[in-house]
Amino acid sequence: MAVADRAEVADRAGRAGGVDVVDPAQRGSLTLADKAITKIARAAVLSAEGVAPAQATTGVVAGALSGALGRDLPRIDVARAGTQVAVDIEVASLWPRSAAGVADAVRAAVSTQLASLAALQTGTVSVAVVKVVRLSAEQGQRRRVL
Repeated sequence: MAVADRAEVADRAGRAGGVDVVDPAQRGSLTLADKAITKIARAAVLSAEGVAPAQATTGVVAGALSGALGRDLPRIDVARAGTQVAVDIEVASLWPRSAAGVADAVRAAVSTQLASLAALQTGTVSVAVVKVVRLSAEQGQRRRVL
């Protein structure tokens, strides 16, 4: 089928039933809540190399209380203007990782995921390693069952 034929078929299909075809980009808009952006950033942070798992940053008894008070790690704060976003992050690093290396991995993961999943450009991604965690044998990394 020639290019002109395809255009003619698409034009006829668009006029079928008296309905004009509208470009999908012109049909509406997408609004992302700050909470959704924070969840994307949190998932990116926890996937970064050297970041302690969330459950390793609080004690068993204190865990529920810390979570309720907003003291669990990672802590993420986002501020955005249009498609630009600034992210402040506090994380716990695994022992014996380099704090600078962990911060770089977090920064890269958050920037990549926000650009890929939310079409947002990161102006700044500020990362502070506020705790260092040494995992015990029972706290070890989660294992995947294949």
